[in-house]
Amino acid sequence: MNGSSFVPAPDALPLPAPEPLLRFLLLLTFLLHLLAMNGLLGGTLLALWSRLRARAPDDLHGALAARIGRLLPTLFAGTITFGVAPLLFLQALYGRWFLTSSVLMGWPWLAIVPLVTLAYGGAYLESFRRGRLGRLRTPLLAAVSLLLLTVALIYTHNATLMLRPGAWAAAYFARPGGGSLNFGDPQVVPRWLHMVLGAAAVAGLLVAWWGGALRRRDPAAGAFMRAHGLTVLGAVTMANFLIGMWFLIALPRPVMLGFMGGSGHATGLLGAGLVLALALIALAMRARGRPDASLRPVTAVALLTLIVMVLMRDYVRAAALAAAGEPAAAAVRTQGLNIALFALLLVGAALTVWWMVRALARGAGD
Repeated sequence: MNGSSFVPAPDALPLPAPEPLLRFLLLLTFLLHLLAMNGLLGGTLLALWSRLRARAPDDLHGALAARIGRLLPTLFAGTITFGVAPLLFLQALYGRWFLTSSVLMGWPWLAIVPLVTLAYGGAYLESFRRGRLGRLRTPLLAAVSLLLLTVALIYTHNATLMLRPGAWAAAYFARPGGGSLNFGDPQVVPRWLHMVLGAAAVAGLLVAWWGGALRRRDPAAGAFMRAHGLTVLGAVTMANFLIGMWFLIALPRPVMLGFMGGSGHATGLLGAGLVLALALIALAMRARGRPDASLRPVTAVALLTLIVMVLMRDYVRAAALAAAGEPAAAAVRTQGLNIALFALLLVGAALTVWWMVRALARGAGD
């Protein structure tokens, strides 16, 4: 029995829109989810790091940890909300692989709900009960960080296991009741580390923007947060550059060769990603050395880097499934009215979220 026999047949219900449109919406909504998730995971890690470095609760590091901690429930809500749409589009386009790998994982995949619930509760305690926690604040923040890192690792296992239909039969017969993880895949660890470090880098940029907005009311804290955030952005991006090379080498050979000249699209994305990463490091260090320099250039490059990373991730998924012998795509029956309604609601939601972000930015000065 081979892995391809485990791939379910296309769903009897046709896709409600052309595949290119659904793929575009998957990438767009995943990018939005990625921004919120980076703020949550990266922000939690930065808060923990600052809490560990603080010599007093009210010094610059302690104040930064407290500021980020107050924002964690909001970041949690944004991450979960923005995660619904890409998950639905992923199921529509790749449900046969994604749901099969989810079933093979079983209990680890189901554990995401209680793990996220516990982390969410810890974030609320950090935000609203920090004054009563005393010495428990640091262990609590460490626990929330560990829970989020565990959830990220579970997602990484699923995202990689779904691309290996050839390994499904062995995984199922080894653990028919679920519990199959994908540690045998060499790309799991570098892919997870690449995502975690990327989250820390984006969070550093957000902290730098926050510090810039604070400088009028609290010059010392604002200057510290701006410089600290840019330092994190530059240093973590340097480390992630090396992790990215590890991730590239760990990819299945047919996929890796696509990035090494086998596909013009993939090679172009890799080249753009390398150039953007180097530019991001240079701009972050330049802005750190010039306290009055605008953060818009480094932010634009960071956003372009995230877009390229999302496109590279999409190529890895498509190339891996193609190499594994992807079955025929599902039929399509376009539902024009529903698509138009979705587009209208998407625009309305985007405007609402933009208004909420601006309101939050105005009220989060301290």
